[in-house]
Amino acid sequence: MNALEFNTRSKELQKLAPEIPLQWGKIQNNTTDKKVSLFRCKTLSSLELAITGLPTDDKNYFKRRWFLWQCARCDEYLFYTNTGVSRNPNGKDQEYDIEFFGDKNLRFDVKGTLVPKELRSNFSFEFPEKIVNFYYSKQSAGKRSCLQNRLFIVHHSFKEHKRALELRCAWEYKTEVYKSFIHQLKTSKNFISYLNVKAMVIFIIEKKDGGFSYRFA
Repeated sequence: MNALEFNTRSKELQKLAPEIPLQWGKIQNNTTDKKVSLFRCKTLSSLELAITGLPTDDKNYFKRRWFLWQCARCDEYLFYTNTGVSRNPNGKDQEYDIEFFGDKNLRFDVKGTLVPKELRSNFSFEFPEKIVNFYYSKQSAGKRSCLQNRLFIVHHSFKEHKRALELRCAWEYKTEVYKSFIHQLKTSKNFISYLNVKAMVIFIIEKKDGGFSYRFA
């Protein structure tokens, strides 16, 4: 991704966020996936053309998949445009997405996500290892069964749960948050361990009054 593509995709994602459901609605499956060559849809207009004629549930399914894929690409872009951060030159490699400071021990798979429904009612920043353990145990199946070091970008709105999707597209705010995270990482490396891998967490939060805040864990 380059600056021009980021500017275009980021605006498309902000437009799409309010239109898609917070939850999948159906389990990700190969039968539905085969209906559309999703990764050939480089733009929102090409996606909309590809899903024309599909049932509403399938349309929402593909919009959500495309949204999450493109948000991940944008998040990675915002990281590797900073000094000291490089992207994996092999885009098909599942081991990591970005590397900090040329240190192989600081290679992470970037995982944008939400506070799980199961943990939402008792959500607390005080025990980030609980949420990390949940993510690894639930999200490490299927094609992504290999465990990687992960940097979780957790989006949560105390104003309205659905707005967590719009928080994923708070690009201007996230730009500053990621810069702050990289600066902190130079001197403080607090990892959460899971089996033989390590994780870090960036919380992107919308407060009840609509203001934004962030926390690192």
